[in-house]
Amino acid sequence: MKYPCADDVEPPTVYLGSALELRRPLPLPEAAQPSLWGSARHSDRNPLAAAFSSLQRIHQSLDLGVVLSTTVAEVRQLLQVERVFLFRFEPDWSGVVVVEDCALGCLPLQGQRVYDECFAEKWVSAYAQGRVQAVGDVEQAGLTPCHLELIRGLGVRANLVVPLLAQGRLWGLLVAQHCSAPRPWEIAEVQMMQQLAVQVGLAIQQADLYQQMQAELTAHRQVEAQLLQQVQRSRDRHLDSLGTLAGGMAHDLSNILTPIMLAAEMLKQPALDGQQQQQWLNRIQTSAHQGVSLADQVLSFAQGMGGQQGEIQLAYLLGELVQTLQEIRPRDISVTAQLRQPRLWTVEANAPQLQQVFMNLCLNGFEAMAEGGTLHLEARNIWWRGAPDHSQTRPGAYVVVTVIDTGTGMTAAVCDRSCEPFFTTRAQAGHSGLGLSTAQGLVKGHGGWLKTISQPGSGTTVEVYLPAIAEPAAVTLDLASVPAGLDGGQAQVLLVMADDPIRELHRALLESYGYRVLVAAEGADAIALFIQHQAELGAVVLDLALPTVNGTAMLRRMHHILPALPLVALGQGNLAEVAVTTLNSPDGAILLGTLAQVCPPHQA
Repeated sequence: MKYPCADDVEPPTVYLGSALELRRPLPLPEAAQPSLWGSARHSDRNPLAAAFSSLQRIHQSLDLGVVLSTTVAEVRQLLQVERVFLFRFEPDWSGVVVVEDCALGCLPLQGQRVYDECFAEKWVSAYAQGRVQAVGDVEQAGLTPCHLELIRGLGVRANLVVPLLAQGRLWGLLVAQHCSAPRPWEIAEVQMMQQLAVQVGLAIQQADLYQQMQAELTAHRQVEAQLLQQVQRSRDRHLDSLGTLAGGMAHDLSNILTPIMLAAEMLKQPALDGQQQQQWLNRIQTSAHQGVSLADQVLSFAQGMGGQQGEIQLAYLLGELVQTLQEIRPRDISVTAQLRQPRLWTVEANAPQLQQVFMNLCLNGFEAMAEGGTLHLEARNIWWRGAPDHSQTRPGAYVVVTVIDTGTGMTAAVCDRSCEPFFTTRAQAGHSGLGLSTAQGLVKGHGGWLKTISQPGSGTTVEVYLPAIAEPAAVTLDLASVPAGLDGGQAQVLLVMADDPIRELHRALLESYGYRVLVAAEGADAIALFIQHQAELGAVVLDLALPTVNGTAMLRRMHHILPALPLVALGQGNLAEVAVTTLNSPDGAILLGTLAQVCPPHQA
């Protein structure tokens, strides 16, 4: 039985000359089944039986190249045609001939790219439903002259096209062509091609999954190798640190014990008078004090902290430190300070230990500026959002003390090791290398950490983060519910609040999320800042419960001056005449979400 070939529908132009007409998958008539499958049972040399044996080999392969090349070779041998190729679609329904098997004299098509503007609209749906096409003689199919000319140019006389589906989508086409003469297509051949296409689709899906698994496995191995390298580097660095610690302690202990041993031998001399004996005893006492001081520093580094703690206002402690530094500073070094907040939050700490921390940092800054410079101290409140490298530290309110010098700076390698015990680049000047390591241990014992930023020739900045007592009952800051991507992008916000603790906490919160914040505590200052910065403002956040001015009236005035400016009111009031967003409580998470909607970053 021959496949009926009729071309009553003109197809869109396809440059490969393969798309002539679509037909639904042909059911295999019962009468045809014995001739197809019965012959396979009676003869092992039946080509269809050999083809389905090949299907099993194809399906077992995990190499997509082997699957595709084996497919076209088997089909061409089975059908005894002159060209078989596989065409793979791209996302825009263009595509490429990925593999081909053709006889000598046929125009090679492998590697050619094809794009047809009408294909997605007219042909994808039909092919995706499993429809096939078969044209036995293009000269007898009634094609238009231009289409027929294109087909002749490719040397095609007969066409059989079957869709390839993988993971439920149209992956490509399996095309068999005869070039030298017409080629009628039997129903059994079409049915076999459909079965072959199903198995090839499964093999493609299997190969894709295998490649995906191999890629994931390779990525996993790369990550594992990187982690092993990091662990090895960390272990090597730890061993280096232990070697530095042991060498430093041995060196310092030798410097302490040698005078003691020498003095002990000298005291055995009977010719020493009382004054000489006292001198040697004093030397023993001095060395013993040095030993106690060294032991205290090592314990401070190892244990972090000890002693009694209390609530400390860092503004007073830093003010006294600045006065001391002004007295002891070298002549060509100036000391400046800036406590930006009118009220720094308090911290729970041991005052003498914090004094030691800041004094160590400042003395290091002095020594880094041998040719003169400026030592600058800053302190500010922040709301720390958390970071991957401090996963053990909870986000919240912190006071950050920053010590900045304009000295020689450090390389990245030296900066990374600067807090290791007994590590120093100034050993010749008599430094033990315990200054920064002791400071780090004390700060860590208070629940904080040090951050060092430095470049050669650009000075050094050391930031000391200390957990603050920020009156958590004053405002709700459930930041765990804040979605990602709410950064302010440097948009400027005017924050008007009378309550000092709540105002300061909101200012620190907004700054930590990337907003530039102007702060006003009462109406006159708010209006002055509003008029002065109206061209730069992205939004106004105002507490309606201002004691010295009517907050509702102030919002109306601001709205009259800048009608398009977003206004956010905290509290309750009659704001029917003003375009304003009202929040009933000063909830930090709700405020951040509101500002992200009304004050996007590009308005900054």
